[in-house]
Amino acid sequence: MKKIAAALLILTLSLISPAFAARTTEEVQKLLDSRQVICWVEGTLFGDLILGSRGSITFVYLDEKMSNAIRDDHGLAPWADDLNQYYGSPGTEKKAIFLIQLETNKPWDVEISKFKVGSYSLTKNDILSPSWTNPIGPLESGIKAQMAVAVPASEVKRGSEIAIGYGDDVIKWKVPR
Repeated sequence: MKKIAAALLILTLSLISPAFAARTTEEVQKLLDSRQVICWVEGTLFGDLILGSRGSITFVYLDEKMSNAIRDDHGLAPWADDLNQYYGSPGTEKKAIFLIQLETNKPWDVEISKFKVGSYSLTKNDILSPSWTNPIGPLESGIKAQMAVAVPASEVKRGSEIAIGYGDDVIKWKVPR
C-alpha cells in the first residue's frame, strides 16, 4: 500500500512540475497585467463568473518591453513565443502589434471585422500570422487558436484609454506609457 501511495505521489509531482515551470517572473507578470486584456463574448456576468459565453479572446499588446520579456522569459505559453517573431517585422512600421488567443466554449463563426482596437475594425490584411493558424471562420467548441495582428499605431496612443474587444463585447483598456 505504501509503495502504491509513493508511486502516486511521484506521478502527481511529475504532472504538476510542468505547470510550475510555466510560471512567469514577477517582472513579466507586471508587464502582462498592463498589456493583456481578456474579453468574454456573449457572456453574462454573475458575480466573479462569466456564464454562457461563446468564448474568450485574450489580447496581448506587443510593444518592445513585452517582446523582450517574451524573448527572455521561457515560462510563457509557447504560442506567445512563436508569435513574438512579428514584432519589428517588415510592414509593421507605424503599427501596433497584438497577439490574440481565442478560446471557444460554443461553436462560433468568427469574423475578422468584428475585432476592435480603438475605433479600428480589423481586416484580413491586418493579420500577420499564417492563415492556417488563424481563428477566423467557423470554429467548433473547445478550440484554442492564436494569431498576430497589426493595427494603425494611431489607434493605440500611449496613456490613452481605448475600447478593445469583439463586436458589442468590448472592454476599456489603458494603453501603457
